[in-house]
Amino acid sequence: MDQRLLLRSGATLHGRTKDISEGGLGATVAGELNRNAPVELEFNLPGSSTPLRIMAEIRYHQGFQYGFRFLHITEKQREQIREAIRTLEPAP
Repeated sequence: MDQRLLLRSGATLHGRTKDISEGGLGATVAGELNRNAPVELEFNLPGSSTPLRIMAEIRYHQGFQYGFRFLHITEKQREQIREAIRTLEPAP
């Protein structure tokens, strides 16, 4: 899933999503994030014009690659992600 991503943790950074699951997402982020601070992620799912805003924690970081685990995700948000995953085509 390649979508624009806004990250807020003190400063606002920009990135691109790489993959997503019901539990979190992987992204390329232009900048350095504090590993110990929660991050607000804002992104659109394919086919939706309303952005999702979900708090997350950093689970891994290597260079500009980050892995985030969602925190306090609602059942509605989880269902929206589940639906989007069903419509996404697998990467080649």
